[in-house]
Order: sequence, then C-alpha cells, then structure tokens
Amino acid sequence: MRKHLFILAMLCSTISFSQQYSTAIGIKGGYPGYGSLNLKHFLGGSNAIEASVGGGAHHLWLQGLYERNAALEGGLDWYWGLGADLGFWSNGYSYYHKKSDRYYSGAWGGLDAVIGLEYTFEEVPINIAADLGPTIRLFPYVGFGWGGAVALRYVIK
Repeated sequence: MRKHLFILAMLCSTISFSQQYSTAIGIKGGYPGYGSLNLKHFLGGSNAIEASVGGGAHHLWLQGLYERNAALEGGLDWYWGLGADLGFWSNGYSYYHKKSDRYYSGAWGGLDAVIGLEYTFEEVPINIAADLGPTIRLFPYVGFGWGGAVALRYVIK
C-alpha cells in the first residue's frame, strides 16, 4: 500500500498546476534565436504560450511554443513544450547548411521542442529560465540540430 501511495504522490507532483504569474516579458538568448524579445503568457492552469522575436541587420527570426508547466519547489518550475520557428534573411547575410549549399536570401523554418527550468523570485518581479531541446529544420534543407537558451523576464502578476 505504501508503494502505491508513493507512486500516486509522484504522479500528482509531476502534473501539479504551476502558475506563479500570468505574463512575463523580457529577453532570451541562445541558439537558435541568439538574442530575442520574449513573452510567456499562461492560458490557464499549467498551459502557457511562449513567443520570441529576434534578428539582426540581415535576418529576422520568430518562434512560438506551447508549454506545459509543473511546480517543483519554492519558485522553481519545470516545463516542456513544442512549437515552430520561422526566419528570413536577405542579401549580405550568407547562410548555408553545407559549404556546397550556400543561400544568399530566403526563408527557413522548422519544428522545435523544449524542456527547461524557470525560477520566479518572490521579492522582485523577475523570472529567469534556462531550456534546451532539439530543432528540426524543414526548409530550405532538412536537418537536425540542438539548441538552448537563457531568459530574463519581468513578471506581470
């Protein structure tokens, strides 16, 4: 009986709802987004959406993720999610998958998955997060990569 209660408690802890804030906005840096504006908004319960917009002189990058969040302890949560990214680049920015496949302008897109940890401070309205996961490039070539990022966001309760 103890074993069953322990298993039930572990399952409940992994599916517990976590929502310490409604919206957080800030910056996120890493790969594949390098540096971007980032917004995370809870839809209700443990469901959230996260959007990132970044770029440079010759490219623009967008990412959208649907995430599920679960509380660990204190202000610490873990999350996982799925989504997509889309990017555009123009002349002056050489982009290639292989040395023989060089592209000078166009668009790229793919699918992303993420797993991460985030901490929301109680004393100040700040949230920090770190995540990583695979990305599958669908065009202009098919490929697989691995990315990770760190975010610093202002929390709106």
